[in-house]
Amino acid sequence: MLKFNDKGEPVGWGTWEDAEALRQWSFQRRTPDQRLAWLISALELAYASGALIPRRPEFTQPGC
Repeated sequence: MLKFNDKGEPVGWGTWEDAEALRQWSFQRRTPDQRLAWLISALELAYASGALIPRRPEFTQPGC
């Protein structure tokens, strides 16, 4: 797998290895808060589209 320096965006020829290196490089540049926000938005999209079904039903107040 190719290794890239942290000073610039990786450049490659479009191989699978290049795409994997770019994905890892991009992931390492994100903060934990950004990673969590991305995960939450991906899960919300999956639930909204019906691709995932929530493991627990939404809580509703009794009598409402």
